[in-house]
Amino acid sequence: MIPQGTADIYGLVIIGNSGVGKSFLGNIILGKQYFKHDFAARSVTHQTESITCQLGDKYYRIYNIPGLIEGDEERIALNRREVSRAFEEQKEHSLVVIYVFGHQNGRIRNEDIVTFRAIYNAYTFNPDSLIIIVNGLPPDRPSTYDTDTQATLIGLLGIQPGRICFIDRLKLGGPQQIDVRTYLIDIILNVRPQVHTKTNDINLMIDTVPQLEAELNNLRIEMENERHEHEGVIANMEREYEVTQRLLVLRRLFCQAKANLRRLESFREQQEYLIHMLGQWEAEEIAYADEPSSDHYIVAGTNKQDAEEQLAKNLATEDQIDVALNVGRRDIEQICYELGQIYGGKLDREYYILFDNMRFDSTIIDVKHSFLNDLYEFTCCRFGGIE
Repeated sequence: MIPQGTADIYGLVIIGNSGVGKSFLGNIILGKQYFKHDFAARSVTHQTESITCQLGDKYYRIYNIPGLIEGDEERIALNRREVSRAFEEQKEHSLVVIYVFGHQNGRIRNEDIVTFRAIYNAYTFNPDSLIIIVNGLPPDRPSTYDTDTQATLIGLLGIQPGRICFIDRLKLGGPQQIDVRTYLIDIILNVRPQVHTKTNDINLMIDTVPQLEAELNNLRIEMENERHEHEGVIANMEREYEVTQRLLVLRRLFCQAKANLRRLESFREQQEYLIHMLGQWEAEEIAYADEPSSDHYIVAGTNKQDAEEQLAKNLATEDQIDVALNVGRRDIEQICYELGQIYGGKLDREYYILFDNMRFDSTIIDVKHSFLNDLYEFTCCRFGGIE
C-alpha cells in the first residue's frame, strides 16, 4: 500500500530479450515471486507486467517487459508495442532502465546488442539512469572476465552506462538471492532516475536482425584488432619502461663503482702517507725513549697512536668498499643479463659506453683492484672480444 501524499513514484523498467532472466531478477528485487518465469524454449512473458513497491525510502513501479526479438514478425510487433506502452505510462515520471544481457559461453550475444540499440535509438537512455546487467554467469569464470566484458560492452553499446553489473547464475530460493537483492537495490537507489521521451520508433523487424548482427560482427572484429594494437603498444611501452629503469640502475652502479674506486685510490695514497709518518713517529719515540716525560716523546707517541687508529679505520673502510665493489659487479652482470633477455644484443653499445668510460678514466686507471679485471673478463664472455 502506497501512503497518500507520496511525492513521486519512479519507474523501473526491466528490458532484455527472452530467456535472459528479467522476470527472475525482477522477483529478486521485489523479494517475492510476482513475475512468472520458467526454463522454456519459448518466451514466458508475453505482456508487460508491473507492480509498485518500496525500495529503501523510494517507491518504484517495476515493469517486466517481453523480449523484443522473437521468431516471427507478428510477435516482434506485439513486443514493440509492449515496450512502448511501459515507457508511455511513465512518460511524466523519472525512471531507471535495467537492460539485462544473456551470454553464450561468456560471449555477449549479438541479439542482445541489436535489441538494446533498437530501444536506445528510440528513447536515448540517459547513462546516469541506465543499469546494465550481464546475468547467469558461472561463479568460477576467469578473474579478468568482468573487466574485459565491461570494456567490450562499452565499445559495442557506444555509451558508458551508469553501472554495469555481473550476476552469477543463481538457484531458485538459494541463499545468494538475499545478497544479490541487497546489491541490486543499492545500485538502483544510487543511480539517477531520468524522464525518457520517445524520439523515434523502435525500428526492428525480423529480416533486419541478420544484417544488424553482421554489422556487429564487423564491429567486434574492429574492436579486437584495436585491442590487439593497443595491447602491442602497451607491451612496447612496458618493455621500454623496464629497459629505461634497468639502464638507470646500470648507470648508477657504474657511478657508484667509480666513486668507490676513487675512494680506494685516496685511501691508498693516505695509507702510504700514514705508514711513512708512522716510521717517523716511531723513530722519534725511540730517540726520546730515555726521556719519557718529555714533550717530544709524548707528542711522538700520541701521533703514532692517532696514525695507527686512522690506518685501522681506513683498512676497515677498504674492506667495506671491496665488498661493495664485488656486489656492484654482480649487480651489473645481472642487469646486463636482464637487458639481454628483453632486447637481445641491441643494448650492447649502452654497456660499452659505460664500461669504456670507466676503464679509461684517468682518476682510477692506476687503482689495483680485481673489480675492473673481473668486469673485463665478464664483458669479453658476455659481449665478445673488446679492444
